[in-house]
Amino acid sequence: CHDHKFDPIPTRDYYALYGIFNSTKYAFPGTEVYRHPKGFIPLVHGTNVEDVAEYEDELTKLDDELEKLDAEKSTLIRFEKKHKGDKTEEATAEQKQKIIEVKAAIEDARTRQKLLESKIPTLDRAYAVSEGKPANAKIQIRGMLYDQGAEAPRGFLQVLGGQQLPPDEKGSGRRELADWLTATNNPLTWRVMANRIWEYHFGKGIVQSASDFGTRGKPPTHPDLLDYLALRFLESGGSIKQMHRLIMLSQVYQLSAVEDAHDYATDVNNDYLWRFNRQRLEAEEVRDAMLSISGALDLTRGEGHPFPPQSEWKFSQHKPFVADYESNRRSVYLMQQRIRQQPFLALFDGADANATTAERPISASPLQALFLMNDPFVYAQADKFAVRLGLAFTKSADRINYAYKLALGRPATRAEIREGEQYLKDCRAALGKAGRPAEERSREALASYARVIFSSNEFFFVE
Repeated sequence: CHDHKFDPIPTRDYYALYGIFNSTKYAFPGTEVYRHPKGFIPLVHGTNVEDVAEYEDELTKLDDELEKLDAEKSTLIRFEKKHKGDKTEEATAEQKQKIIEVKAAIEDARTRQKLLESKIPTLDRAYAVSEGKPANAKIQIRGMLYDQGAEAPRGFLQVLGGQQLPPDEKGSGRRELADWLTATNNPLTWRVMANRIWEYHFGKGIVQSASDFGTRGKPPTHPDLLDYLALRFLESGGSIKQMHRLIMLSQVYQLSAVEDAHDYATDVNNDYLWRFNRQRLEAEEVRDAMLSISGALDLTRGEGHPFPPQSEWKFSQHKPFVADYESNRRSVYLMQQRIRQQPFLALFDGADANATTAERPISASPLQALFLMNDPFVYAQADKFAVRLGLAFTKSADRINYAYKLALGRPATRAEIREGEQYLKDCRAALGKAGRPAEERSREALASYARVIFSSNEFFFVE
């Protein structure tokens, strides 16, 4: 509705981009009335694709027909109730006959609908966009839809080049926008991405406002370093793997997290990286670490989720699709939904799927502690961890030392081994008083000890 107040982005640039997305067709997931999804993109080519489109059009027409019939039935019933007692017997019979006819029409439409649904070819499809009707947008004065001004040709931000689509372009402009964003003469994309990769390793970026490189964001603490990283990223062809290697082989990445009194007094926030920032594992890393340590982690590539059959997709705003599919694969393969976060990831500050998350919050809540104490997932991994420890060694001291090496990446100290042995002894005694079988006490005590390790700060934090 107005030029950007702080950065050089005029209103016209907004509508230049808006025109590109307004020329794009979006998949329709279904609503309360129009329950059938439409416009999902088939992942195959062939005649079945055209058949699906025809069936979808017919189902849309039936949805329209049912909406009108339902509205007519509701009107007739309301009229009958309102005028009950003030009509002749003949008029009442006529009214009831109309209602019967409408109900029969509704039943017939639903029968035809079910028949159509059963005929739709089953295809792998994606909730994605496709090319719509290309057209430039008009500037909306003060953001008002019906108060339109001059046309804004589809194009890119002027401050980043201001490229425009050719007048004879037949597409939406999405492909050209992707080219403009990743052009070698557009420094912003490469700098932003290099900064994000740096942030993932160090806990904060060289530009600490990772989603705001404008005048209201924070200036880079090391501008020359950011330029260097962006240039190397560009030269590598956008290879994220090479950026990881470059950063992780650096001396600054290999610093310890030990504090120095003099450096701390000079740079309390560690903006200039005189030590490594102590960081908590992210939600996916916590889950993967538990699975890996227990020996249960499935390293095979993720596959499709067991979604319900496409013919049963009748979800709506008030009855949306919600599911949680358990898996021992890496957390990157877990199903993510915009309307509901995966329970484990949500508890440990996983990213909100409704927005771009530049920096995840770090919380410490009672729910996290209770989860580590009581959740079946933690119990299952601790039991498997205990079996792994029991099979590897027979002595408690060796088992404790091995547990530290697997979970914390270091051997246990003598004091920790003594403390662990006492814990296992006390735990076995408590299990005996509780009547647990003798042959189960050792494993269950080890599993309890494993849960203690899973709950420790050292397991959750990287130094």
